[in-house]
Amino acid sequence: MNYYILRGRFNIGSDSSLEAVNLVDYHIHTYLCGHAIGKPVDYVKAALSANLIEVGISDHLSLSLPEDSIPLDKLQLYIDMVEEVKHLYEDRIKVRLGFEVEYSCNNIESIAGILGSIDELDYTLLSIHKIDGWVINSSKSRDRYMGIDLYKLYEEYFDLVCEAASLKLFQVVAHIDLPKIFGFKPREDMKPLYEDVARRLAKAGVCVEVNTSGLRKPVAEVYPAREFLEVLRRYNVPVTLGSDAHKPEDVAYRFDDAIDIISKAGYRHISVFERRRRVDIPIF
Repeated sequence: MNYYILRGRFNIGSDSSLEAVNLVDYHIHTYLCGHAIGKPVDYVKAALSANLIEVGISDHLSLSLPEDSIPLDKLQLYIDMVEEVKHLYEDRIKVRLGFEVEYSCNNIESIAGILGSIDELDYTLLSIHKIDGWVINSSKSRDRYMGIDLYKLYEEYFDLVCEAASLKLFQVVAHIDLPKIFGFKPREDMKPLYEDVARRLAKAGVCVEVNTSGLRKPVAEVYPAREFLEVLRRYNVPVTLGSDAHKPEDVAYRFDDAIDIISKAGYRHISVFERRRRVDIPIF
C-alpha cells in the first residue's frame, strides 16, 4: 500500500510537535443509519480537508437495535455509495468500507452471514450499546447508573466485548469503555480488570480504536481511558483512530488529543485495514 504523509506542524502539546503525521478516521456514519447526516462523499471531502490519508465509512449494522441501523434493504445502496467514492477519490485518499456491528449472541449467526457475503468489506467495528435490554449510552437511561454496582457493570460489559472479540468476526473494538459515557466510574481499582481485558484482546488478535467522541460527552475524555490505553500498549494490542462522526464536520474531531494520548502511552504505529487484513503504519 502507498500512503500520503501530512506535511507541516501538528502540535500535540506545549512541549512537543510532529513534523509529519499519518492520520486516519475509521469510525464514520451516514444518513442511512437514521441518526446521522451526510453521504459518504461528504465525509470523504471532510477527510480531505483534514489531511487524512485514509477514511473508513462504518455505518451501523444492528439486528438488536434496528431503529439505529442501516435497513437491511439499504445495505447494497450503502456499499455501492462507498465503492463509488472509493474509486472517485482513489488518487487522493484511501476510502475503506466498514460497518459498526452491534454484538448480540442472539443473532450473531445472522450477522456473520451478512458480513461473510460482502466481498468488498475492509473492516468491522465491534460495538456494544445494549446490556440486558438497557441501552447504556441513551440519555433516557442515565439515571439507571445511580445506585448500581458500577464495577459489576463494567465487568459484564468487558466480558461481552471479549466474548465477541474471540469470534474472529471483528477487526476493531469501538469505544471500548463506553459505560463511562455519563461520567459514572467504579471507585475500585480498575487496573486488574484492564489487565484481564488486554490479555484477552491480545489473544483474540483484535485492534482497539482510540475514539474521540467521548470528548463530546459528559465524561469528557477519549475512549479508552489513558490508564487503560497504557495497559493495552503493554500487551501489544494495536490501535487505530475514530471520531464516531455523525456529521461531516466531526471528521477527525480533536485528533490532536488522540495523537497526544497515543504517543504518551508508547504507541508509534496505528492500524489500517484492507479486505479485513491489518497493516500497521507509523504515526509519524
